[in-house]
This record gives sequence, C-alpha cells and structure tokens, in this order.
Amino acid sequence: MKLDRRIISLNNLAVKVRRKRTTADGLLLLFPSCLQHSQCKQNIRHDLANCKRCGRCKVKDMLEVGDKYGVRCVVATGGMLALQAVKKETVRAVVAVACEKELREGILAALPKAVIGIINMRPHGPCKDTDVDLAQVRKAVEWFLR
Repeated sequence: MKLDRRIISLNNLAVKVRRKRTTADGLLLLFPSCLQHSQCKQNIRHDLANCKRCGRCKVKDMLEVGDKYGVRCVVATGGMLALQAVKKETVRAVVAVACEKELREGILAALPKAVIGIINMRPHGPCKDTDVDLAQVRKAVEWFLR
C-alpha cells in the first residue's frame, strides 16, 4: 500500500510537471460506486441521473463539482469499466478517485493520458461507504482547467 501511494504521488507530480491542461469537455471526473451510501436504493451504476442528490454520500458532491466546472462524471464499478471510460478519444485528462491498488493499475493502464489520482478514504472498510476529500477533487479539476 505504501508503494502504491508513492507511485500515485509521483504520477501526480509528473502530470503537473508536464503541465498538460485541457478544457472541460476533455476532462473526465471518475469515481467508484463505493462512494454511494450502501443503503441507497438509487441505481447510479448505469445512469448518474438516478442520483437524488440527498446528501447522504459524496456522489451528490462529486456531481456538483462536475456541474460547476462542466466536467463529465462517470461512476465505475470496476477497473475495466473505468478504463473503458478513460480510453475514449474525447478524454484528454482524468481526475480519478479510488483506492490505492485501483488507482495505480488505472494510471498505468491509461498512459499516456494525464491522470491525477486521489485516494479515497475507507472508514467502513474497503468498497463500502467510502469517502473523498472534495477539496482535493476541486483542486485537481481546477488545475487541469487552468
């Protein structure tokens, strides 16, 4: 896990050194389905419009970041679906939220696309009711759009 954190940190630094910027339509905000509250009945896995934005989880906040900056949001239920979204031609850069292992694997698989990785918090264990530092998400989105 420490090695994964170091790889993600070095990648984020390399992305910033390369100064690869993009417009809102070229930026993807990618986050895992485990940000959704585990008791929520809304099926956001196929359509984020199903989110009622009740505020019980960070999905509402992530969607609001996407709305504010005009950035497309995608929820991924696994690494392969995340990679499919990242590999689309219209995607030039990515702000990705996930656990260390998924971020490391995703960053390497997405090369040469610029990905800033943000490690999620897991107060209830892996893959359940995870959390994210929204200030980091906003900062990463703003960095790409600057």
